[in-house]
Amino acid sequence: MWVLSLLLFFNLAYAEIERLIREEVHRKFGETVKVQKVKVHKMEEAVKPERIELQMEYGKSRAVAYIYSGEKRYQATLDALWKVRVFVAIEDIQKGSPIKPDMFRSEERFLKSLPSDLQLNAEDFESFVASTRITKGTILRRSLLKEVPVVRAGDVVEALYRSGNLELSFRATAIDGGQVGKVIRLKKDDRVLRGRVLSKGRVEVLP
Repeated sequence: MWVLSLLLFFNLAYAEIERLIREEVHRKFGETVKVQKVKVHKMEEAVKPERIELQMEYGKSRAVAYIYSGEKRYQATLDALWKVRVFVAIEDIQKGSPIKPDMFRSEERFLKSLPSDLQLNAEDFESFVASTRITKGTILRRSLLKEVPVVRAGDVVEALYRSGNLELSFRATAIDGGQVGKVIRLKKDDRVLRGRVLSKGRVEVLP
C-alpha cells in the first residue's frame, strides 16, 4: 500500500512541476507555442518546486527547464511546436508561373521549427515566380520560388523622397533593374539618383 501511496505522491509532484513549466512557457511565449511533452530527469524524491528557470529559444523544438527546490536543481526537457502562418497551394502551379495570393489559402499550423523560408508575406508575392512545379496542397516555401525584378531598366517609376516631415513624389526612369530591397540608379532629367526598390514601380530615393 505504501508503494502505491509513494507512486501517487511522485505523480502529483511531477504533475505540479509540469504545470509550472507549461505556465512559464506560456508566460514567455504566449499562444505562439504548444508544449507537447515534458520529461523530468533524475528526480529521486518528490520535491516542492520553488522556481522554474526556462532555457528556450523561439522557433526551437527542444528546450530545457531547471527546477529549483532549496539548494537542489533538477532538469526537465521539453518538446514544443510553434505556431506559424503558412500558404498552401489550392491548385497546381507550373514552373515559371507568377505567384499570386489567390493561388493559396492561408492557414495557421504548429510545426517543430520555423524555417526562415516559410516566412512569406502575400504582399511580396508579385516579386516571385515558381522555380519548380508546385502541386496542390504544398506549403509554400521561398526555396520553391525565384525572385524576379519588380523594376526593369527603362521603366518609368514613382520615386519617393523623404527628409524629416518632407515627402516628395516624382516620376523617374530606372537605369537598372532590381528586386525589392535592391539599390538601383534612377534618372530624373539630367540627374542620376540612387534609390531602393520598394515594390513594383516604386523606388525610395536615397541621400
